[in-house]
Amino acid sequence: GFASLRLVGGGSRCDGRVEIFQNGTWGRVLDDQWDMQEASVVCRQLRCGEAGTAYNPPKPERGTGPVGLRGVQCAGHEGNLAFCNTSLLESAPAA
Repeated sequence: GFASLRLVGGGSRCDGRVEIFQNGTWGRVLDDQWDMQEASVVCRQLRCGEAGTAYNPPKPERGTGPVGLRGVQCAGHEGNLAFCNTSLLESAPAA
């Protein structure tokens, strides 16, 4: 499931790079179109209030490790990132 999110590498639990926990491991959320809509949903899900900034670091600064989610597209009103449209994992077999 998509129950667990966290923000890492920031100054507080409500600041940093988004990671999602699924299948027993934390993975990065990568998105070339990440903006305030997605940031707002993450902040709402983590009970962090309103989003102040949507970070979109250049590719070399996106960290390492498994990718848990990519291509997230939210309208901005969702209560959970799982309710947004997302692309499948790169490692998931194509249907």
